[in-house]
Amino acid sequence: MDVVNRGFSGYTSRWVLPLMSDVLSASQPKPRILTILLGSNDSLLPAHPRHVPIDEFEANIRSMVTTVAELSPETKVILITPPSLGEKLYATWDKDAFRNHATVKAYADVVRSIASELSLPCADLWTAVETKTKEIGGEFDGYDSFSYDGGHFNAGGNDLLFEVLMQTIKQDLPELHRSSIPLVVPYHKEIDAAVADGKVINMSIAHSNALDACLL
Repeated sequence: MDVVNRGFSGYTSRWVLPLMSDVLSASQPKPRILTILLGSNDSLLPAHPRHVPIDEFEANIRSMVTTVAELSPETKVILITPPSLGEKLYATWDKDAFRNHATVKAYADVVRSIASELSLPCADLWTAVETKTKEIGGEFDGYDSFSYDGGHFNAGGNDLLFEVLMQTIKQDLPELHRSSIPLVVPYHKEIDAAVADGKVINMSIAHSNALDACLL
């Protein structure tokens, strides 16, 4: 699958919503899966200029889902909750403390609620981080295993996101899991076997025009 990143650094749902039609432009191939991971920036406290009230955040996520259904009905949407915030680690980076654990949790709860109501797959990153950090503990309550500042992922956090996303696809969209999708080029062992038998193997790329995945 081709994975296309449409991430916008520091953006909130308020800023991403107007871009949804561009992401799903008629001039571009339609993705099989589109993931939406927003909420961490929306949940900045009201004193921060990027704060988005939770009711508006909920409306924005619902509007994004509706836009996908209208512009690309064949695309499957997976909502991803924002990861939990490690307050001790975050305090070492941001002395103004414009985020806290409880407010980020409230936005994660909204994402879970929307997914449940609309019968959409939900990759519950919040719960995954909370579970893992409690197992690890330590000076920063385990968050330093997944984040460099309490909120943004390091390599460990990215690995966890991948794991949670793959589990969600396997559970809720098994037909789109990597184990169910045929290869677009021959498997290397097929080539080895063909060469050993003196056969010619077709090396053309059997790829559709559709983008296979798009990350938001």
